[in-house]
Amino acid sequence: MAFIERQDARIYWNSLGQGEPVVLVMGLGCSSAMWFRVAPQLARTHRVILLDNRGSGQTRVRNVVVHRVSAMAADITAVLDAAGETSAHVVGFSMGGMISQQFAIDFPHRLRSLALLGTHPGGPWAVQATSRVRQLLFAKAHMSAEESLRRMRPHTYGLHTPSALFEEDALVRLANQPTARDYQAQLYGLIYWSAYQQLPQVSAPTLVMHGLQDELIPPANGRLIASRLPQATLMELADASHWLTTDCNADCLQALQQHLQKHSA
Repeated sequence: MAFIERQDARIYWNSLGQGEPVVLVMGLGCSSAMWFRVAPQLARTHRVILLDNRGSGQTRVRNVVVHRVSAMAADITAVLDAAGETSAHVVGFSMGGMISQQFAIDFPHRLRSLALLGTHPGGPWAVQATSRVRQLLFAKAHMSAEESLRRMRPHTYGLHTPSALFEEDALVRLANQPTARDYQAQLYGLIYWSAYQQLPQVSAPTLVMHGLQDELIPPANGRLIASRLPQATLMELADASHWLTTDCNADCLQALQQHLQKHSA
């Protein structure tokens, strides 16, 4: 494992495997440890680079109220520099998908391909969750970690996903919980962010995956993103909700592996 200093932040990153580099960018309030169902499998054929976003895991930021998406996208370039890579495939989940969209816009020369999982394009164009789910998302900062995970479960996991898989995810998340301050700083960073208008500029081949049961980020967002990207392939999973890599792990891995293989040198 390694750390890099960037402005007011100390960014944690690591890598596993060998081959073309793939950066995995995790979602709101989650550390890179939550890629445990994906990273080891992709590392069989690629160099998988993981980083903790600002406010998550082992990354630390001093005196910041808002963790901006643009800053987190720029952190990816710093990690690539530290890893000795000029460019990479980028896979982003949920908030990580928003960071990845911003990275594609700001640093197109460093992007080989893009995969966006369970995310939205931001701003007034994004299709919002119901008011009940949105209220729960903001109220999480004032709940215990265990309570927030269990109350969000019906909105973020598939109807037929075994409880054992949810419990495994919960253990990893509870071991890497952000502070209430950092969680809110990430959430505030998303409020005024949008990539919608710039998406047609992204020329990289992109895989867009979305669970049709997702109540946190409704599946219409995946269709919207795919319609805005010049080289997008849309994949919808009927048995998956927001945590599609848990609900339909085998399908997600197969799609990611095929996408990376198709667009590797």
